[in-house]
Amino acid sequence: MDVKSVETTEERGLFLIARKVGDGLERAVEIPVFLLSIVMTVTVLAGVFFRYVVRAPLGWSEELSRYVMIWMALLSVALCIWRHEHVGVTMFIKKLPRLLAKFIIFVSNGLILYFLYVLARYGFRMAEGGKAQLSTALHTTMEWWLMAVPVSAVICIVMLVCKMILDIRRKNLDEILMSEDIIDTVKREEGLDFGEVRLKEERPL
Repeated sequence: MDVKSVETTEERGLFLIARKVGDGLERAVEIPVFLLSIVMTVTVLAGVFFRYVVRAPLGWSEELSRYVMIWMALLSVALCIWRHEHVGVTMFIKKLPRLLAKFIIFVSNGLILYFLYVLARYGFRMAEGGKAQLSTALHTTMEWWLMAVPVSAVICIVMLVCKMILDIRRKNLDEILMSEDIIDTVKREEGLDFGEVRLKEERPL
């Protein structure tokens, strides 16, 4: 049984709700991100093929791939928040006392929440203003493409709040700062876990 499964069995009340909401959103976001990555790849390849092989460029391929990439990238931000996979410098924070380090992390997450709130609030206004604009090649209203900003911001807010709730009961700073895969890798490297392999001691000649 992995660490995540053990935590889930021990969680109750608000912590269990936060875990279920976060995991449910993760599964729900993974699907469109995967599909969007396929659409973007196929669109780019089709654009290259028709431009350099068929010699009949597609007028819409570049624009569609660009907007699909924006949706995919912004939705992926929420996944990285939940999985603790965003890049960060942890050398300083890990040298502080645990309670002080957790306080600083929560303050930092609070500032991120405020930024996401501003992003969602003004993002909806921006998307509303895009109703009157049409994309150059696709000839669709820009509202649907601009909605990527506020929608992803709202999902990130929910993911971050769930993560902050779960961080309350986490005692190990590594579990707060890094993903489970990275933690396992670090532990394996620090412990020099070579499985069944045993290094032979060198004998002096």
